[in-house]
Amino acid sequence: MKIAILGLGAVGATVAGGLKKYEKNLIFIARGETKKVLKREGLFLESEKLGNQRIQPGLVSDDPKEIGLVDVLFLCSKSYGLETACQKYRDIIGENTLVVPLQNGIMSSRYVSDWLNKKCVVSDSFIYCFSNIVEKGHVINRGELLRIGIGFADGKDNEKAKQLVAMLNEGGLPSDYGQDIMKALWEKYAMMCGNSCAFIYFDCEAGEIQKDTKKMEFLRGIYEDILRLAKASGVKGMEEMPDKYYQHFLTLPPQTISSLYRDIREGKEETEFEWVVGGGCKLAQELGVLVPYMKKVYEGKAGK
Repeated sequence: MKIAILGLGAVGATVAGGLKKYEKNLIFIARGETKKVLKREGLFLESEKLGNQRIQPGLVSDDPKEIGLVDVLFLCSKSYGLETACQKYRDIIGENTLVVPLQNGIMSSRYVSDWLNKKCVVSDSFIYCFSNIVEKGHVINRGELLRIGIGFADGKDNEKAKQLVAMLNEGGLPSDYGQDIMKALWEKYAMMCGNSCAFIYFDCEAGEIQKDTKKMEFLRGIYEDILRLAKASGVKGMEEMPDKYYQHFLTLPPQTISSLYRDIREGKEETEFEWVVGGGCKLAQELGVLVPYMKKVYEGKAGK
């Protein structure tokens, strides 16, 4: 199976680590200095669960003609670069190619399908991983929370996706196929978006929110917004989420922040705010769902 990974940062490197056994079937899509480093040294991943390993792919390239058609394409770039990436690499995707987007948010598969505008198989998918880039070609993955989910909202079966999940599990990266994919995807979104909204709105770390009853009730309101949005999208079985996540937030170390809030706090020009928070608000408008707490966060940040 010819597997391409676009975006060799924290997520892409972690996926590559799970496919180390099949490294000669891997294609790393990278450009600039990252491409030079990966060609010269391969990719070094430090991981508690996957082990420390250097992955030497069969090809490192940013040329669609050199890459050719692939069987699987993992989209691991940041959301704000996803549309450009889809346009540039449309020609490596055939009608039997499985495209696996692993961005934060709940609209990735829909947007990717629209941008590619061609017959291919786009999965609904997510990843949990605590990884960060040390330098180009060197990524550290920490913690026990490491998991990939791949499936399809319409419940269709796909043998290639099943085979891919088996390969990832074989490489030590816990992966699931198909089971309640949309519920699992929305549960991740609820925690990531919900917590980020609170951090962004109050501009502080978890500890400052935990000790303020009004701030905690605002956080619960965001979780409830997301629950209404999930229900309107046809997702079932999340009724206990607001209380469950509220209690979980109280257990977080006081210095905890989300990666989205960190990027905003550090003043980065490009962040996933529009994709994560803006995407949820736009979906709510499309479905006619009231999300007053999320709207406050979105309008407050977007208006600055």
